[in-house]
Amino acid sequence: MRFPNPVLSRLALPLALSLLVSAPAFADAERLESDLRALVAKHGELSIGDLSTSLLGGETRAEDLRFESLDGEILLIERYVVEGDYEHPDTVTLEGIRVEGIELEDAPQELEVDLLLSIGSIVVEAPGSAVPPLDDETLAEEWLDVMTLTELSLEHPEGMLASLASLDLDGDFEEGQGGLALEALAVDLDRLITLSPEEERTRLRMASNVLTDGSGQLHLDAGFDARWEPEDEQTGRLFSDGELTLRDALVMAIDLESLLALPEGAEVATLLADGTLLEEAALGGGQFELRLTERGLFARLATLGATMEGISKAQYLEQARTQAEGFGMMFGPQVRDLLNGLVDLMAGGAEELVVTFDLPAEERLEGFAEDPLALPERFAMQVETR
Repeated sequence: MRFPNPVLSRLALPLALSLLVSAPAFADAERLESDLRALVAKHGELSIGDLSTSLLGGETRAEDLRFESLDGEILLIERYVVEGDYEHPDTVTLEGIRVEGIELEDAPQELEVDLLLSIGSIVVEAPGSAVPPLDDETLAEEWLDVMTLTELSLEHPEGMLASLASLDLDGDFEEGQGGLALEALAVDLDRLITLSPEEERTRLRMASNVLTDGSGQLHLDAGFDARWEPEDEQTGRLFSDGELTLRDALVMAIDLESLLALPEGAEVATLLADGTLLEEAALGGGQFELRLTERGLFARLATLGATMEGISKAQYLEQARTQAEGFGMMFGPQVRDLLNGLVDLMAGGAEELVVTFDLPAEERLEGFAEDPLALPERFAMQVETR
C-alpha cells in the first residue's frame, strides 16, 4: 500500500483555497483597471504600473498611475486603494497625488507658467462606487460626502503659493450630524500679488496689509459642526456651532439652536446635505449668536479708512460714530448699536462684539427677504461689546 506524500497533503488545502479565491480577486483587479480607463477614456491616456488584490479580496489596488490629458496636464497617483467589497467599498484612498502642468484660464501673464498641485492623500468613506462617477451631481452626493484630504500644496516655479494641512468633510448627515474642519490653510499673498497684473497690485497690497498686518502671509483655521435632534416625525432641533480664525486679524464664531418644522415628506439628512434645510423648513423659535473677536483687523481698517480720507484716526472714528447715530435714526436702535460696536472694535474700546438674534416662531426664512431692513427688529437683535 502506498501512503500519500505528507508534504503534498500539507500543501493541498492552502492551494485549494488560493485557487478558490484567486478568480474573484483577480476579477476585481481587472474591473478596477477597466473602470479607471473608462473614466478617462475621452480625456487622455492612462497607464498603470501594477494591479493587485489581497488574497481574500478585501483590498484592490492600482499603483503608479499616470494620466496625461489632451491639454497636456499630467496626473500622477502613487496608490489607488479600494477597501472592502468592490461593489460597495468601505473606503477609497488615493495617495501621493501630483498634478503637473496646471494652467489657469484667463490668468495674467505672470501666472501662465505651469503650476504644480500636490496632495498627500484623499480618503473617501463609503463612496458608493470604486471609481468616481462621471455625473457631477452623483459625484458630489456619493463621493464627496465624507472625505479627508491631507497635505495639499500649490506651487509656482518661483515658490509655494498655498498649502493646507488637512480638510475633513462630513456632509452625509445620515446619523444626524456632520461638519467641516479646515486646518492650517496658508496663502502667500505677497507672491500672488507679485504675480498679479501690475494695475491691480496697489489695491491688492492694501487688502493684504489689512488682513495680515503687513506680513503678506494669510493663515486660516476653521471648524463647523451641525447636529439634528428629532422631536417627532416633522419637527426637530438644529444645533450648529463653528469658528473661523484669521491669524493676526479676526476670530468669528457662530452658535445656533433652532426648532424647525420640516416640509411634508422631507428627509432632514437630504436637506442638510443639500444645504437647503433653513430654506425649506419653518422656524419654531430659537437663538443665533455671532461673535467677532478683534485680533488686529478692525484697528487696521480704521487706520486705512483715515489714510484714504486724509484725516486723523481720531477724526475718522468720530465720523464713524456720527454715521452710526444717523443710521440708527433711520433703521432703529439695533442697527445703531451694531455700528457703534464695530467702531468700538476699531477704536480699541472693546475686544469682542456679540450679536444675538431671537428667532421667531412659525416663520419661513424666505419671507424675511421681502423686508431685510426690518430684520433687526423682527429677530429681536441684541448687541453687546466686551
